[in-house]
Amino acid sequence: MKALFLGNVAADTANGIVTRLPAGLRVEILPDPQQLAGSPEAAADADILVTNHWRAEYPPAPNVRLVQSVATGIELIDLAALPRGVVICNAFGHETAIAEYVLMMMLVWSHRLREIEGEFRSYSSWRSSWVQSGPPHGEILGSTVGIVGLGRVGREVACRAAAFGCHVLAANRTPHMPEGGVERIYALSELDDMLPLCDTLVLCTALAPETEGLIDRRRLALMKSSSLLVNIARGTVIDEDAVYTALRDRRIAGAALDVWWRYPDGAEPERRPSRHPFHELPNVIMTPHCSGWTEGMVARRWAEVAGNINRFVRGELLHNVVVRT
Repeated sequence: MKALFLGNVAADTANGIVTRLPAGLRVEILPDPQQLAGSPEAAADADILVTNHWRAEYPPAPNVRLVQSVATGIELIDLAALPRGVVICNAFGHETAIAEYVLMMMLVWSHRLREIEGEFRSYSSWRSSWVQSGPPHGEILGSTVGIVGLGRVGREVACRAAAFGCHVLAANRTPHMPEGGVERIYALSELDDMLPLCDTLVLCTALAPETEGLIDRRRLALMKSSSLLVNIARGTVIDEDAVYTALRDRRIAGAALDVWWRYPDGAEPERRPSRHPFHELPNVIMTPHCSGWTEGMVARRWAEVAGNINRFVRGELLHNVVVRT
């Protein structure tokens, strides 16, 4: 049996878990998917693909029975390009890291950390201090946090926000009873009712037809002018033009964006994440899709991937099955 690890993240994963893989499993690593064009046999005899993308133009992989994603999302895997009967599994382990990131953004924003630290570092300015009776900054105690998407990440955000004394609301595609610090759960169709109540809106939802463009111009207009928008879901959950305009014109106070509408590729390794100059807006905190990229997450995800490969080779029940072709 053979496993093909395809892509740079998969290559790192292979090197990290090789000692935990089944004895006798052949492993091939292609860090650059373009290498497939010159080595079509790498896919032809693979039983397992470990990757987060698969495209129709790749060489056929007729023997593949398991695609183990090295990420949570599988939207870059072209299911139609795979044989019938393939099981696609994803991997998690990122919930803690992303939840900590969200709370960090809320605290940095409310305490005006970037502004105050920058002024003090650059100009020894005491104007934001009690020493000069400066304007006090905020805190998140008692604020209302709205979470869109109450999956693994959303639930972790809710627990931490509640522990900081926030009121926590959520909108979810599947309604259920509130728990874990959540005070009320709205159906996704009731999102408009939740938005005006939120001091911070956190997008944790998966990308799907019903969530693409979910936060559009009309919904941004329903939010408080003092609100903070945090997106750790997918860039296209938000209308790109609408949110840029809302931030530029201070229709909402600010945003922390970790996911984007454009990503780097071989031709543009330093590609700007949007066609709009978000980097020129002082009320935007920008990070390069790194909220979940911690040492702890890597260790947990490697363990999940290694565990599933072992289960597959032994013919056992797989974890985190998303879909079958």
